[in-house]
Amino acid sequence: MKDLIGLHEGYALVSPQTFVDRMADEWTMRYQNVPSEPLRKLWRTMANTYQEAITDTATGVAPNWRVLWPPTGSGKTLGAKVYAALQAQQNAATAPPTKPVGILIVTRLIDQADEMVMAINTLSGRQVAVADHMEHRTSREQLGETDVLVITHQAYVSATQRLTSTREGKWQLLMKWKHGERLLTIVDEALCNVIEESQVKLDSLGRVIGYIPHELRIAHAPAVDALEGLYVAMGHHGGISEGFGGGACMAWHAGGSPGTVDLSALRASMFKLPYDQYVGKSDANDRARIASQVDKTLAAAEAVLDQHAYFATKGAQPTLNSSALVMPLDAPGPVVLDATAHTDFVYQLMEDRARVVPTPPGVRDYSSVTFHVARTSAGIGKGAMVEKAKTRFPRLIEDLTQRIGPERSVFFCVHKAVEHEIPEPEALPFAKVATAHWGAVDGSNTFAGCDTAVIFGLPFRDAVTWPTNVFFALQGVHGDDWLDNPTWKGHLNLRELMVRRQLSASIIQAVNRIRIRHVTDEHGGCPPADIFIVLPSGERGDDILAAIRREMPGLQVVDWPFELDGPKVRKSKAGTPQGRLLTYMENRAPGRTSLRAVAREFGLTPSGKKELQKNLRNENHPLTLALQAMGVSYAVTGKGRGAKSELVKVA
Repeated sequence: MKDLIGLHEGYALVSPQTFVDRMADEWTMRYQNVPSEPLRKLWRTMANTYQEAITDTATGVAPNWRVLWPPTGSGKTLGAKVYAALQAQQNAATAPPTKPVGILIVTRLIDQADEMVMAINTLSGRQVAVADHMEHRTSREQLGETDVLVITHQAYVSATQRLTSTREGKWQLLMKWKHGERLLTIVDEALCNVIEESQVKLDSLGRVIGYIPHELRIAHAPAVDALEGLYVAMGHHGGISEGFGGGACMAWHAGGSPGTVDLSALRASMFKLPYDQYVGKSDANDRARIASQVDKTLAAAEAVLDQHAYFATKGAQPTLNSSALVMPLDAPGPVVLDATAHTDFVYQLMEDRARVVPTPPGVRDYSSVTFHVARTSAGIGKGAMVEKAKTRFPRLIEDLTQRIGPERSVFFCVHKAVEHEIPEPEALPFAKVATAHWGAVDGSNTFAGCDTAVIFGLPFRDAVTWPTNVFFALQGVHGDDWLDNPTWKGHLNLRELMVRRQLSASIIQAVNRIRIRHVTDEHGGCPPADIFIVLPSGERGDDILAAIRREMPGLQVVDWPFELDGPKVRKSKAGTPQGRLLTYMENRAPGRTSLRAVAREFGLTPSGKKELQKNLRNENHPLTLALQAMGVSYAVTGKGRGAKSELVKVA
């Protein structure tokens, strides 16, 4: 191996050439991909970017968010692992006065954090990285000793109290180690994931206030007063909004709320209340579920009181909303790895605080990928897909069955609430079937063997509150004039533009989960694949498709003559769909689900329902065991005709 030590003003840095060579080895030997000259240029760009971030931090240069946007399938995450492992080797080989370099890596999911740590330690040949998240807390001593600390976005949120005055200490605990400040922060996946949004619904807040017993009102009087003041303020703004036809308006700027207050003590006391008894039950699951809902409302209330807040209606529900950038913009040596950075509008909103590093051309080529596009003026968001799932999914399956062959491996990406509508693999005429839902797709390699992707339903976010929250978190809070007319730098409707960009980025992430992420030639090509998607009609759909084509050069776009809504297609009713039931319960929130609701959801006949009950009563049945593994048990209360059969999912 080449000499790893390179000195820059007393710090030992990874040689860019060493990094490129190690990446090429991993790329070919471990992943059986084909390297190319554009890829080598990209990897050198990555190494140089990491080195610049480290040296800037070490020399006291004000932090600037560097954004790397290597295309999916070009070694983005692998590069973070390899660089961290090489840096740990550097640290072990240094001696004073040369100083080691500590690294913080921020991932989106717990599984990704754990996999990142395992890979770095394997590459290093020893333990140099640890993870800190909700399922694995790392001691203060370990935080100080480890070369590489890997956390999730949620781990940081959980470690941070919402009051602004208490954030700094928590963040510094993550950023310090035995050699001083960590000099490089790598954020894997989109920066937008570190913007924390808070929303308080008027009805939810009123319900929470009603739960507070007399003794807690006395013990936490200032906190209760603040909540009641917040409730009055929300009612006031709701009345004004109703008189002017709804919309959004500022409630207050930071420091102007009815009263900033630390709700941590009240939240801790409220979490212990017997909520199940309040609704006439004695059920630990219901108690935990309601306690979680109450705590979520209290946490959001604390945030809107501590920060700015604006009023908006969600449906007919009055809400107060606020947002904050969870990760400080002055994090040391920040580098974001985002394959869709060129599409994501967040980085433009950061202006001179972020610099998107140019990517060498020719890294990827998607000429072997056919993009089948159907268009519709009907709703394809979560609400519409749930409402019409029983007719839309059979139509989809019938069309695909006629269009692709039995040798195909098909990946479906849908909304979580309808994932169980996809028939079980043995009921479909394809060699392999895999499913995932929005929110559990980005960064996953699970579906890399599939040759077909089906994107059915799009992950729309709230068209008012989401873009407003992002804009306020990055550009500062604007007043009522902006809320009425959301323009910025020549963009006449910034909210709509941000929604389109977000949808484009989500789609690009999803379709690149299949085998097109594999590089098969020196031009960045990939194996042949088909992608099927339903996009909105009109300008919104045109813009989304144009953004996808920009990010996936060479993509072959063809029309898909598929009608989303049309004549009803009959579904086969072949007994209890056990696999779909497992998916259904996996995606359900903790609580009770009646067997009557299950039978209705899956169209079970009376005999089918009886067969399901028989299986559930058998403690050794594969279905029962699989449900138990995910925390779901079968329960029967009462006797005779009054008996109630339920599936109970614990938190």
